[in-house]
Amino acid sequence: MPASALLLGLVTSASAADCTAQLGKAESLAPGDVASAYAALIACDRKVAESNFLRFMVRATDTDALVDLYLKAIDADVWGPTWVALGKVPDYSARDEVAQRIGEVCAEHPKVVTFLQGAYSLRDVEFQQWDDGFGACADDKLWAWTENHVKNPPAKQFDEKYNSLVTIYVKRKRIDALPALAEGVVKAAGNDGPFDAMLAQVNEAAMPPLGGSTSAEDQQKVVTTLADVATKVDAQKARSVANALANAGAEGAAAKLLPVLFPERVQSGGSFLYGAATVEAGTCGGQKTAVLHYATVSEPGKRWSILGDLEAPMRALKPKLKDCEMESPWPVMHTPEPIKAASEGDAWAEAVVKEWAAKGYETKIQKEKGQTLP
Repeated sequence: MPASALLLGLVTSASAADCTAQLGKAESLAPGDVASAYAALIACDRKVAESNFLRFMVRATDTDALVDLYLKAIDADVWGPTWVALGKVPDYSARDEVAQRIGEVCAEHPKVVTFLQGAYSLRDVEFQQWDDGFGACADDKLWAWTENHVKNPPAKQFDEKYNSLVTIYVKRKRIDALPALAEGVVKAAGNDGPFDAMLAQVNEAAMPPLGGSTSAEDQQKVVTTLADVATKVDAQKARSVANALANAGAEGAAAKLLPVLFPERVQSGGSFLYGAATVEAGTCGGQKTAVLHYATVSEPGKRWSILGDLEAPMRALKPKLKDCEMESPWPVMHTPEPIKAASEGDAWAEAVVKEWAAKGYETKIQKEKGQTLP
């Protein structure tokens, strides 16, 4: 055997022996010595270090030791075991602290940024372990990468990992997240992606820190963003946007979408027509009896929801039942969307009568005078 080959064999055997010796000491390491010992093992044999990360991690019994150990592994590109091992720390608060502290030093440890990005390839629950790390890292490259993902949602209606990433982004950027969210919402509407979840995040972007209040300026930014989104999605999705606007307290802006959603149902002067009803019900001579008071209602296009303005006038209609044990309050209802003509309202009222008859009520319709909301 050539001398060079013999020498190489001796060196390889010596290295293997050194790694074995290092592994043998793992169980007796003090927390403060774990990181340096693991770094020596990486230098000895990376594969051995990867397969034995947990043996060292269990000796890092405080967060300082855990953070030091993780950073040694991340800096040396030993990521496979470290990504998933955090979930094995029994103390949930310690998991969050470790992730946060690793994120905080991403400027001093540039590989942390790539490590966090790579965590997005993990399973949902494993990726979520690193959300505090994302939030604590101020590196522009990380947030540009996150923003790009937010703008390009997956083509499925529910994706827990993507939703987690969007939550991380919104928590970091707050109101400044709106442009990327708007782009993502529109794309989700077109590729059957997580449209509803993204829409909810638009409102979330204006939510202040605990104990604060949303400024009028931020609220208006949300309204403007939602109104713009509504012009770029189909009618069904635009209805969801209108609901989001109403939930954000911008019912007037939501109402402005009515002509977009129901162009063929706009009445003269830009008003909308609804069928409305209230049910006068009770027990009369042992028989459950109901009178459906029905009327058409004209609304000038100022309201997204008309129910609140209907309750008082509908319940003020003249009762028809006498000498009965009455039920109260009278339930008030209306067609779920504007109608094209009064005949559609008549058909809706007949359907409501059938519903009450199916409940065992002897039911009839009382047609009332049409109403106009101011």
